[in-house]
Amino acid sequence: MENTQFTWRCPSCGEALTLLERTWLCENKHSFDKAKEGYVNLLLAHQKNSKAPGDNNEMVLARRAFLSQDHYLPLAQKIAHIITQGHEQKETEVSIFDAGCGEGYYIRQIQELVQKSGLKVLASGIDISKSAVQKAAKAKAHSQFAVASCYNIPLASASQDYVVQIFAPSSPVEIKRILKPEGKWISVNPASEHLHQMKSIIYDTPQEHDVSDQAQVGFEMVSQERLSFEIQLHNEEQRSNLLKMTPFYWTISNENKLRLMQELQCVQIDFDIKVMQNADMAQN
Repeated sequence: MENTQFTWRCPSCGEALTLLERTWLCENKHSFDKAKEGYVNLLLAHQKNSKAPGDNNEMVLARRAFLSQDHYLPLAQKIAHIITQGHEQKETEVSIFDAGCGEGYYIRQIQELVQKSGLKVLASGIDISKSAVQKAAKAKAHSQFAVASCYNIPLASASQDYVVQIFAPSSPVEIKRILKPEGKWISVNPASEHLHQMKSIIYDTPQEHDVSDQAQVGFEMVSQERLSFEIQLHNEEQRSNLLKMTPFYWTISNENKLRLMQELQCVQIDFDIKVMQNADMAQN
């Protein structure tokens, strides 16, 4: 059943899109067909930096296979806890937008966990990878997904309670625009020890990730936490899938790849989680 409360914004003119049968239309007669999987492609030709931008199908399938084994479930649980913690009054509807949703693992898990607390969730997500969005939409029929750029988010201004951004490029200006005045931006990036054992095989002198303790321009820091845990890698398939989720996949030598497939038994997961809000609201 379609959620009639949700609407995308036209990427051409910025007006609201209305779903009529299987086509999203704006008042200026721009139209975008809904795919059979349920998503809509709102990425305009001039917004593409290649013929098929974003992660390719091989990378998307590897990430889906790895995440489906719940190696990163603690991160989804932490984000869901942050959201539910801010809503003591149940039966409230919260809008959660995943900026760079990939194949949709995190938004699916977060939505289910938040709903178990008694909150209603209006979930949506975008990714620049068509392959990823196809799989996200197919796996979660009651959420809204679009192929789109995080630098031109096709959502109305002040429409979202939470923006979740996990290891994805972002535009603070766009995120601030789509957040409600009291909304929160939950940003997740690698902390210093993330994938340390993997990097030790790939590089002679692996560098730690730099972690900033500053909020993005226009935002005030609400909280900053570090989530760290170790995961076991039991076979070459898991090691290969994890490698394909990282930028290292494109630069690793064949020799080091063979070593990694044979030697990497466990890896440190280390996340930096920032919760930010509109700086103007924080000063009021």
